[in-house]
Amino acid sequence: MHKRALVVGMTLVMILLIVGSPGWAAPQPQARSVITHPTDGMTVSGVVEVAGIATHPNMNFYQLRYAAGPEETGGSQWVDFAIVEGTQVENNVLGAWDTTTLPDGQYTLALAVWGTGDDPGNPYLFFVRRLTVNNAQPVETPTTEPPTPEPMPTAVAGPTHTPVSVEQPATSTPRPSPTPLEGEGEEIPTPVVGEGEQPGFTFDVDTLRQAFCNGGLITTSLLALWGLYLLAKAIVRWFLRRRTNRPPGGM
Repeated sequence: MHKRALVVGMTLVMILLIVGSPGWAAPQPQARSVITHPTDGMTVSGVVEVAGIATHPNMNFYQLRYAAGPEETGGSQWVDFAIVEGTQVENNVLGAWDTTTLPDGQYTLALAVWGTGDDPGNPYLFFVRRLTVNNAQPVETPTTEPPTPEPMPTAVAGPTHTPVSVEQPATSTPRPSPTPLEGEGEEIPTPVVGEGEQPGFTFDVDTLRQAFCNGGLITTSLLALWGLYLLAKAIVRWFLRRRTNRPPGGM
């Protein structure tokens, strides 16, 4: 009888340890697709380094592409400029976008992360909208040559060879025209904040979800250990009570 109780108790202990183990309930890492540079509404030129995050627990590849227009539509003509296989990128350069061959205008940038197998979330997309490509050369300002000064009048000698002095009219000094202050009359540009973004504040949903899961696992493990302690205590009390109440010479 005592052996059977011990076997049942050990079985329950093993079940509690297996169920309460954090390794069995650990959340699977999630795929992430984010472009951190450039951002919505920026003006770019030349070769642009596209930076961000491209991760997946079963990474296949990620691709960078662009299309003409301020935002993505069903008729957007996408052009790939980077396809990288089997590489995880965390807050680093994803690829280089050469805009020197494109006509100036507005474009949309996209990042697509693909996982292997039958991942129902494929592809994980992120868009950067209203990007303005401006590679136009600045207009040169023509230089003006200074005016040629007129010759000064010379004195004329009379028949008696008496020198005649010629008084020159007083030259008025032009008053300097007021120079406008730098920035006067110009509109101060308003910083553009992209859709779904808040200036100066970043809210990471994945970090919050990971912290919540870790808290739940710790709480479950503590409850399992407490239940294990109570169970062992009850078994020991029952065993001692049986030994104490057993009559002498009895079975």
